[in-house]
Amino acid sequence: MTGTGASRRIAVIGLDGTPFSFLQREIGAGNLPNMAGLFARGRFGPMETEIPTVSSAAWASFMTGKNPGEHGIYGFTDRKPGTYELYFPNYSTLKAEPVWERLGRQGKRCCVINVPSTYPARPLNGILVSGFVAPNLQRAVYPAEAYEYLRKAGYRIDVDASLGRESIDALLEDLHLTLDRRQEAFLHFQAQEDWDLFAPVFTGTDRLHHFLWRRYEEGDPTYAPEFVRFYQRLDEKVGELVEALRPGTDLFMLSDHGFCSIKKEIYLNKLLRDRGLLEFTVEDPVTIADIDPSRTKAYCLDPGRVYLNLAGREPGGIVKPEDAGRILDELTGMLLGLKDPDSGEAMVERVARAEELYHGPAAGTAPDLVAVPNRGFDFKGSMRSPGWIGRGHLEGMHTYDDAFFFTTADGHSPPAHIRDVVAFMLEAAGVRE
Repeated sequence: MTGTGASRRIAVIGLDGTPFSFLQREIGAGNLPNMAGLFARGRFGPMETEIPTVSSAAWASFMTGKNPGEHGIYGFTDRKPGTYELYFPNYSTLKAEPVWERLGRQGKRCCVINVPSTYPARPLNGILVSGFVAPNLQRAVYPAEAYEYLRKAGYRIDVDASLGRESIDALLEDLHLTLDRRQEAFLHFQAQEDWDLFAPVFTGTDRLHHFLWRRYEEGDPTYAPEFVRFYQRLDEKVGELVEALRPGTDLFMLSDHGFCSIKKEIYLNKLLRDRGLLEFTVEDPVTIADIDPSRTKAYCLDPGRVYLNLAGREPGGIVKPEDAGRILDELTGMLLGLKDPDSGEAMVERVARAEELYHGPAAGTAPDLVAVPNRGFDFKGSMRSPGWIGRGHLEGMHTYDDAFFFTTADGHSPPAHIRDVVAFMLEAAGVRE
């Protein structure tokens, strides 16, 4: 990269899963005064995100400016190439360079805290504190001095989401505690570090939405006010961070996807099995490792990623390359034909093929099809469901549209897609490739 004008500091505040339409509504209701005042001073609008709409893929696209075919992250789990085994992609498997490493090569100091899919932490010109999924705090922090501060401060890596299945009240208590501990760390590093890029992400919003979105939308007398109260406290935290920014800092804010209520969960592997396209070697399958490759033509991973059991790619694959197009057409027709048996509503907005969505050196590991759901229909890759429709503990699901973007920076039009944010950030920082 080479400089293009004066170097500037930039701050990027992430609100995981916060929809543009939600912020508009709550600002209009007077519940988010800090963000209302802030957004009135810059450019605020909707933004689309990755398909499939999973945070690991979306945040990877945000940090690299690349599509999954380039950075290689398609979900929280993926297939080990040439096997039916699953692995958990993480920061070490990311195949494109994050923006803070590009800036670091220019001598710019970066402070990156709680961005999902940055575990395990690796060296950076600055501070890196990994976000979800980070099972070990020590391996989530660079350098060691930062770890010592966080350990002594009682920093929380994440909310204990399992509480949401036991007690909503306990989950809310944990959300507020984690929000406070997270803010303490944000303010500490914001003040102590001589940073050029400051990038903190609040992820409790996503956990709140998954467990309470329907109650918020339906105006539950107990929990809708609690939902709004969490955002009111978050609004205060955002106000504190913005107030503490150094003069001349360009501010960005964004989310990685939108949210809506779940009407029904759809178990695509059950459908594939019922249609004779998927068979297992065991009575109670758990993962794709239990697939019977000699009798399987297709299988699914979360969320709505469909793969052919392709000869020459999957071990023991039986779908010949010359038959792949026909089977993909059949699968597309099946998916587009899915109707809610209660309402008659179409469950699938569209079915996208890999070549429509992805390009790059990692495109060979992409799903062959992705079912893009209509709002409220949450596609699952579970192998165990007794039926193809159900409902679990979660109330909210991701949407690929209705993410938001805001900036005070001058420049070209705000990005329409999350992977375009990097170019805007580099322009604001006064650097280009």
